[in-house]
Amino acid sequence: MPLTPEQEWTLVACGLVAHADGVLKEGECDQVLAMIDERLSPGDQEAWVNLLASREALLEHVKELPPILPLFHEPILERAWAMALADGEVGDTELRVVEEIASMVGADLDDLASWRDQWTAEAALLAEHKASFAALLIHRDGTIDEAEAVRYEALLEQMPVSSERRRAFAAFLETPPSIDHVGARLASLPRDRRVEVLRAIAPLVDASQRADVGREFFLELAHQAGIDPVAAERMLDV
Repeated sequence: MPLTPEQEWTLVACGLVAHADGVLKEGECDQVLAMIDERLSPGDQEAWVNLLASREALLEHVKELPPILPLFHEPILERAWAMALADGEVGDTELRVVEEIASMVGADLDDLASWRDQWTAEAALLAEHKASFAALLIHRDGTIDEAEAVRYEALLEQMPVSSERRRAFAAFLETPPSIDHVGARLASLPRDRRVEVLRAIAPLVDASQRADVGREFFLELAHQAGIDPVAAERMLDV
């Protein structure tokens, strides 16, 4: 199925943010493609991977995209901001790129300033969900493998939270959080946030020597959160 203009704008915007520091780092292309809730065909995926590899190619592609309706300004820019926050903080260069993208789509910069404060606060709250569910996942089999600890700590490094909060989340390696009605807590989040949490913790599943246990927990969690089983399986295959 062809991507909608909104999805194409989202990929281009996030790709430009990924290039903000002058280089597309390992794993960033996958992060960009994960910003849309759509499974690309092998051919489309290859085309987008090639496009995302070049900032100049992305800027050329912008010229081919149709104007975007104001209704979609906020969700597109929110994804771009989420991409900027992926390494834990937004630098001046990334902020400038997001502002340039806002101008490209025709959004008001004053609106962007208001939105980004809201998005940053929401991202910090979502980080707590990610850390909590990730910790529950890696503790599921009763032991923490070294690879699990490494991936969990890498996840924490990407979170837009204070050092104090990051240390608190790191303590979950020793003692997992106590959460009543785990599935219900995830299900209470908006759908895009549920998907974001699941995508964040999915890479931890195969880090365990008992990946079967983590996989079962992950799929059950996704089921309770109302996520399609096929979509949940795809998250684990990325």
